[in-house]
Amino acid sequence: MALGSIQFGQGFASGMDYRAIIDAVLQAGRVPINTIQGRIDTFEKAKASFGTFSGLLDDFVSKLEGLDDSAKVAGRAASLSSTDSLTATATSKAAAGTYEINVTQIAQAHRVRSDGLSDRYSPLVSDGTITIQAGGYNQITVNVSAANGNNSLQAVADEINNADEGVIATIVNDGTDDILIVRSEKTGAAKGMTISDTTNLNLDASGNVLQAAQDAQLDVDGVSITSASNSVTGAIQGVTLSLTGATTSTVTLNVTEDTETAKQSLQDFVDAYNEVNDYFDQQFGTAEFRAASAVAGSLTVRQVQLDLQAIVTDKVTGIPSGKLSTLSELGISFADDGTGRIEFESSKFDALVDAGRFDEVAAVLMSTGSTTDSSVVFDSSSSRTVAGTYAITVSQAAERADVAGSTAIAAGGITQNENLSVELNSSTLSVALTAGDTITDIVSKLNSAFDLNGMQATAYDSSGVLHIRADNYGDDYTVRVTSDVADLGDGNSTGIGTTQLTDTGIDVAGTIGGQAAQGIGQQLIGADGTDMDGLIVSVYATAASITAKGGDFGTVGVSAGIFEAFKDKVDGLTDPYEGVIKTIQDSYDDSIEVAQQRIDSIEAALTRKEELMVRQFSAAEQAIAQLQQLQQSLGSVAK
Repeated sequence: MALGSIQFGQGFASGMDYRAIIDAVLQAGRVPINTIQGRIDTFEKAKASFGTFSGLLDDFVSKLEGLDDSAKVAGRAASLSSTDSLTATATSKAAAGTYEINVTQIAQAHRVRSDGLSDRYSPLVSDGTITIQAGGYNQITVNVSAANGNNSLQAVADEINNADEGVIATIVNDGTDDILIVRSEKTGAAKGMTISDTTNLNLDASGNVLQAAQDAQLDVDGVSITSASNSVTGAIQGVTLSLTGATTSTVTLNVTEDTETAKQSLQDFVDAYNEVNDYFDQQFGTAEFRAASAVAGSLTVRQVQLDLQAIVTDKVTGIPSGKLSTLSELGISFADDGTGRIEFESSKFDALVDAGRFDEVAAVLMSTGSTTDSSVVFDSSSSRTVAGTYAITVSQAAERADVAGSTAIAAGGITQNENLSVELNSSTLSVALTAGDTITDIVSKLNSAFDLNGMQATAYDSSGVLHIRADNYGDDYTVRVTSDVADLGDGNSTGIGTTQLTDTGIDVAGTIGGQAAQGIGQQLIGADGTDMDGLIVSVYATAASITAKGGDFGTVGVSAGIFEAFKDKVDGLTDPYEGVIKTIQDSYDDSIEVAQQRIDSIEAALTRKEELMVRQFSAAEQAIAQLQQLQQSLGSVAK
C-alpha cells in the first residue's frame, strides 16, 4: 500500500514485515465475523427449510382443491345400451335411475343449393336479387349485377357470409359444376330460412332444398320432447343427451353413482396426506436430524402436525345426526405401524355404497349443505359461514316481471301488421308481426328475436293471451312492452296497446337463522357479520305455499367438510402476507439483517484500525531511518 512517498510492507530501515504483523492483527479481529457469518448461514438454511415446508403444504392444498369437486366425490355415471344414435353425460345433480329413450329425428339446419355453374369465379350469375332471412336474424339482400361486379358465384357467397346474419354460404364442386350451398347457422325449425331469388341460381326452387329446418324430436319414458338443438339438457335432470341420429329401437340410459371415481379421490387424498406426514416423520425422525433441522425444532411445526392429525379424526360439524360425519366412517384411518400415515380400507366404503349411503360422502369431504324442505335448495357457503343448522322462514315469494295482453288473440290471428317494442331493463327490441299471425306465430317470432339478441325474456301463450316475462326473478328486472296498434279488446290485435305496459319482479324475503336475510331474486343470502354470513339458498316458494306452511321452510345444514378444514389450516400457515410461516421467515430475515449490520460494523472498525496501524508503522519506519542516518553521521564525525 502507498502512504505518501513510502511504499509500505517490508521495512527498508528496520527490516521488519509490518504487513504480516498488521494482517495477523486483522485476522484475529475477524474471528467474530466468521462466527456471525456462520449464524447467518444457519438463518438462511432455516428460512429455506421453512420455504420448503410451505411449498409442501401448498402442494397438498392444490391436490385437495383438485379433489374438492362434486363430480369426483359424489358424481354420477351415465351409460347407454347403444351409442349409435346418442351419447350421455351426467352431473352430480342427476338422479340415479333407468330411462327409456327413443329419438325420432335430430335437429337439422336448413340447407339449400343453387343450380350449377361451370366456374365459381367467372361472371356467370344473371342480374337479379337474392334475399335470405334466417329465423330471428335480419334479412340479407344481395343485388347481383354485372355493373356491381358481384355476378360470380364466389362474390355472392362472400356477400352472404360478410352479412353475418345467421346464414353460411359455401361452394362445392360435384365433379362438373360449382354449386352454392346456403345453410342456417343454427339448427331448429325456428332458424329456418326464407329465400327469394330472381337470378339463375334458383336458390328458392323447391327442388333445390337439401334439408328442411327441423327440431329434434325424442321421448323419454314416453314423454315427448322437442329441442332446437341436438344437445338436450332439460329432458332429464343433470343429464345432457347429445343426439347424432334417430334410434331404431329403444335405448336404455342408466344413471348410476360414480363410486369408482369417488374411491380414487379418497385414495388420492390419502396419498397427498401421507406425503406431508412423511415429511414430518423425516424431520422428527432422528436426534441428529432434529438437531440439524430448524423445522423440526419449531414448536409451531410440531403443532401443525398435531392439528392435521386431529382433522383426520374430527367429526364434521353441520351434518344432521345419523349421517356420515367422519373419515373413519368412509374407511380412512391411521395405520397401526405408528408412522402417522393414514390408509384407506375400501371395503368399508363399498359397504356404505351397498347400504345406499353414497350421497352422504360429499358432506364429509366437501363444504356443502342440505335442506329439510324440498322448496329450499342449498346453493353455497363461504369461509365466513359457520358450520351448523339454521332455520329458514319465508315471508314473500319471488316473482318475475310479466306483462300480458288484455284479451285472448282470435283463432284467425291478428288482422293487421303490428310492431311490438319490448324493453328489459336497458335492452330494447322491436319485433315485426304480420297480419294473420296466430298466438303460436307471435310467441315463436318473439322468442326467436329474444334468443338472437340475447334478451333474457320469454313469450308464452296463456289460454290465447300473449305474455312476455323476464327469465330472471326479482326487482332488478323490469319489462316494458308497447304496440303501434291500439288495443280494442276484440282479439284482433296482440292486446298490448299503445300505452306502455310495465311490470317489475319481486325478490324473495325471509330469514336465515332468525336473522333477516338479503333477498335477490329467488335467493336468500345470510346477513353479514353473522354465523350465516356467505350462506346462500334458493327458495322455490309460492304465495300459496307460504300461506300453507305459515312461512316455515325447515332448516339448512352447513358442513365445512374435511377438505375445507385442511385448506383453512394450511392457508393460515402459508398465507404470503400474514401466514405463520411468513412471520417465521420474516424473523429470520430480521436476524440476518442484524447480524449483517454487526459484520459491517466490525469490518468498518477493522478498516479504521488498519489505517491507524499503517500510519503508526510508517512513522516508526521513518523514525528508524532518521536514527540510522544520525548514527552514520556521528560515526563519520568520530573518525
